[in-house]
Amino acid sequence: MIDDRTTRRSVLTALGGLGLSSTGTMVSRTSAATDSRDNGPQRGDPFVHPDELEAFVDETLAKRIGTTTPGATVAIVSGDTSVLTKGYGVADVDSGEPVRADETVFRVGSVGKLVTYTAVIQGVERGVLDLDADVNTYLDDSEVTVPDTYEDPVTLRHLGTHTAGFESTLDPGIVSEPTALDSLETILIDRQPSRIRPPGELVGYSNYGAALAGHVVAGSHNTTFEEYLQSEIFDPLSMSYSTFAQPIPDNQPGYLAAPHVRRDGSFTVADDVYINMRPAGSLSATATDMVAFMKAHLCDGAVGDRRILDRKTTEMMHSRHHVRHQAVTNWRYGFHEYGNPDANLIAHSGATVNFTSYLLLAPDQNVGIFVAFNSNPSERPKAIVDEIVAEFGLQKAPTTPTPTSRPGSQKRAETVAGEYSLTYLPQSGPLQVVDLLEHLTVEPAANSHLQTTTLEGDARQWVETEPYVYEEVGGHDVLAFEVTDGEVDVLNMSSEPTGVYQPVPFHERQLVTGGVLGTALSGFGLSLVGWGGHNAWQQLKQYRTDNESGVEDSG
Repeated sequence: MIDDRTTRRSVLTALGGLGLSSTGTMVSRTSAATDSRDNGPQRGDPFVHPDELEAFVDETLAKRIGTTTPGATVAIVSGDTSVLTKGYGVADVDSGEPVRADETVFRVGSVGKLVTYTAVIQGVERGVLDLDADVNTYLDDSEVTVPDTYEDPVTLRHLGTHTAGFESTLDPGIVSEPTALDSLETILIDRQPSRIRPPGELVGYSNYGAALAGHVVAGSHNTTFEEYLQSEIFDPLSMSYSTFAQPIPDNQPGYLAAPHVRRDGSFTVADDVYINMRPAGSLSATATDMVAFMKAHLCDGAVGDRRILDRKTTEMMHSRHHVRHQAVTNWRYGFHEYGNPDANLIAHSGATVNFTSYLLLAPDQNVGIFVAFNSNPSERPKAIVDEIVAEFGLQKAPTTPTPTSRPGSQKRAETVAGEYSLTYLPQSGPLQVVDLLEHLTVEPAANSHLQTTTLEGDARQWVETEPYVYEEVGGHDVLAFEVTDGEVDVLNMSSEPTGVYQPVPFHERQLVTGGVLGTALSGFGLSLVGWGGHNAWQQLKQYRTDNESGVEDSG
């Protein structure tokens, strides 16, 4: 990146209209505030020059369109002002139809969980729901029941912070035909995972938990989940192109972008898929509709005179609801923190098999960013958000921590050395093999550093900044170990908000180091043929896209 930001932005502004296929809108910064307080450009507004922002986003996506994804849609807001809504590339490589931010509908996957959890908070505000009540309280008229495996019950607060203790199955009930969709109640009964840990203890990302929260919302209001969201969020915010319904209703405006896969160096249209656990990931929306949703969250729950939450309730949703460790990213309600926990950036990623998305809010700067692709590449929409965050100073640039000689540092490094796996990975069933693929090795390194290495060989260096807390060299990431009587209980990684790492038992280490992994993977592929009519390797791809962090990602 060029250090001279002023020179660079001048060049980018000049390049703003280059021949990258795009359609969109850049709105003037003169619109008046519509709330009792000033929700327009804020102090230190990072997007005070929208032409520079547009030029930067144009350049950033020009490097990806046609190689990373055939199409993308972008929405950026500051307060109650839409700074940029723009489509890039094509919605369908066969027709050549361009992406239009205000008409092209994208499947946004788990970003839709934010809408689901907003609906939960509406119920709390109205006195219909209580975040700390036993969730079974709201299931009296349902066949779904959460078993009393542990003394403490599962609550809506647990569901919104992924701390209910359900075993992860990764599969949100994906099917290849809409006729194969079950009712939400049926899927929650048939696909109920085991409770494998007490609620409130550890984060373990759960599609089932989000789907259960949506079921509670619907049941407590005596309607269906889709109908509730339509009447209580989409209609009030004029999100006319948004729906959780599958397939998208014929009378819905706009057109759905085609899903794409990249084979032999080019993109082809892929078959669409459908998600049984609708509240966890079946939302389809345009970038313009996501503008309205982000504005509501940034402007105290309202867009103009259209209100979905009150101010205090919105602030409550954005506050911390579960703390893994003070040094790392933690959970707000439905949102996880992004980057430096002190930066107050909150986010969520999303993916279906061949769509990906990312949404970030910066409440202190009153800024929101949404990006979606009609593909599922290794480099995801979060990469675009990361570049915008860095370029426009939404959080401080990473600095290399100075190694210091701390008493006992070598012994602590030896204590934490070992192999770790993530809590959101399956502990049983055919996808248990994914757990083997995600093992992380921790070992002491030179110069008082710690080194982590993935199974793929990706290595990072860390410096101890306080006992059992380590900062990434040249990055924002943080490791924080919880140690009792010389034994590691938990490894928290800031860039993995969707779970925590726990030490791997010796016999499981042997599955990897002893060469058993290849055999396991071979059996894994065979065992999943015909699973739900969908290729499970695509499910593994979805899992890795939706949950791998790089830096601060989640699914």
